[in-house]
Amino acid sequence: MILSKRVALGGVQLDGLSDWIAIKSVDPGVPRENISAVDRMGGVGQRVTMQHWQTLEVSVTYGIDIPKRSLALRRQIFDAVNAWALTKGWLTVNWLPGRRMWVDKVVLPGSGDMWNWTADFTIVFRAYGVPFWQDSTGTSMVTENISSGNLTVDVGGMVETPLDVSFENTSGSSCANVSFAINGNTLAFTGINLAAGSTLAITHGTDGLLKAMVGSTSVYGLMTGGDDLWAKPGNNTLTVSASAAGELTITSYGRYI
Repeated sequence: MILSKRVALGGVQLDGLSDWIAIKSVDPGVPRENISAVDRMGGVGQRVTMQHWQTLEVSVTYGIDIPKRSLALRRQIFDAVNAWALTKGWLTVNWLPGRRMWVDKVVLPGSGDMWNWTADFTIVFRAYGVPFWQDSTGTSMVTENISSGNLTVDVGGMVETPLDVSFENTSGSSCANVSFAINGNTLAFTGINLAAGSTLAITHGTDGLLKAMVGSTSVYGLMTGGDDLWAKPGNNTLTVSASAAGELTITSYGRYI
């Protein structure tokens, strides 16, 4: 039975597991934020010293619409749903089109007494690495034959997100140095000696951590500067500087609260 509220994990719909499953509610959650503050002088107010997004929890509540006398079948469906939840992966809901959340941890419900056929069960899906809903598809811009300059990058979402950047050396000669800067953050690769036709790729996995690769080789050890290329929602200015010309591709995935 296809329901008005639909939830998929890794592309597999929860209500596709059995016609007896009824999805009761889906709470998309709000990222948990840790804030530290200190008192201001003068006896009034505080000053925020640290803000840190920690986790996001999405709760899915469902029922099994089978009479209580079919205990074995009810348990079979309950087990199938738990197995589905433990696959983890990308979580999507039909009323948030174009967005998804990567599941790092699943908290399963207890079955209780299967004789209680009106009982509901709640699964909690938790994101740690990237505690936000994210764009399912990135927004990209490509600039050819660039060695230096300023580019305007339009980023969606509600909070800062790191940029994925790739620079392909199209000059025909080696490129010794490449650097990128945005909003006061700079990533510089000195002595990278990027061969003609090779690509420096700065990407982020499902854990949100930065990787810097040339082909299958990590060049993270050659990187200096900040921790990432953090872009704010709206227009940002990215500055690129390279010792040879190349094709630059910039990709962003908006993050949502």
